[in-house]
Amino acid sequence: MSCARLAVSAIAALAVIAAIAAPAPPARAAPTQLTRKTLPVNGGTIELSVEQVSGAPSSPADIERWVRRAAVAVAALYGGFPMRRVRVMVWRTPGRGIHGTAFGSGLVRVRLGVETPPGRLDSDWVMTHELIHLGFPDLDERHIWMEEGLSTYFEPIARARVGQVPVEQVWREMFRDLPQGLQRAGDAGLDRTPTWGATYWGGALFWLLADVQIRERTGNRRSADDALRAILAAGGDQSRHWPIEQVLAVGDRATGTDVLAGLYRRLALRRFEVDLRGLAARLGVTAARLDDRAPLAAIRRSITAPEPGRAR
Repeated sequence: MSCARLAVSAIAALAVIAAIAAPAPPARAAPTQLTRKTLPVNGGTIELSVEQVSGAPSSPADIERWVRRAAVAVAALYGGFPMRRVRVMVWRTPGRGIHGTAFGSGLVRVRLGVETPPGRLDSDWVMTHELIHLGFPDLDERHIWMEEGLSTYFEPIARARVGQVPVEQVWREMFRDLPQGLQRAGDAGLDRTPTWGATYWGGALFWLLADVQIRERTGNRRSADDALRAILAAGGDQSRHWPIEQVLAVGDRATGTDVLAGLYRRLALRRFEVDLRGLAARLGVTAARLDDRAPLAAIRRSITAPEPGRAR
């Protein structure tokens, strides 16, 4: 055998050995299977897509019911569904838990743990929170607290108005969690405090104070609901970017007050203090019960009443 042929044979042998030793190519992932359903809601349509996972305790029918419940609460809040067409995509992830994100394109993407039981969906707040975002404009990053606070404040209220959560639970949990939104040493207002507590619960505090003050000034004839609906009617849904001045002006014009602008100056631009215990007492929110003899009990009842803004 010639040297050339020996060299070729050696190279071929090495190639065979390398081929045997090389790892097998990765198996191609199976395509994601989706269950799709069109859900008509008051004034809009939801295109629901749910990732199929065999053996998961929460079925596509359970998820559809969950989305419908949230849509009912949100449509009641805005006086109609905030966007004409919305896509809701539910992807399954390991374990339990629910996490969501709303996008200005009219997309809500939710990650749902495959082990999450149907009962958790019945009491869940995430879907309602994300759908509420669709009815409010996108703001500059430093004002994100106003967007997140809006959904944090109105989510339990919207659900209570349609009978999905007990009213007493709404108020007790709200005043339990609101202290997380108070300013700490070194904070300088909500626009300059990009922490989780300030973003969600500081923002919720802004909307609670706005709701109470608007109702006080108008004899309970107007509310934060009127501001929200006016902003949406002016085209301010999540697909639009608005300056904060436009939000405040449209909202205050709808209520005939300057409450939003005044609270913005007080809470957003400098460090603030709020007497939460005093506010709870005036509204009649106590650890034991809701006190209907409190000075602002009528306003508290109106906030969670099925027809917002009507004195009870």
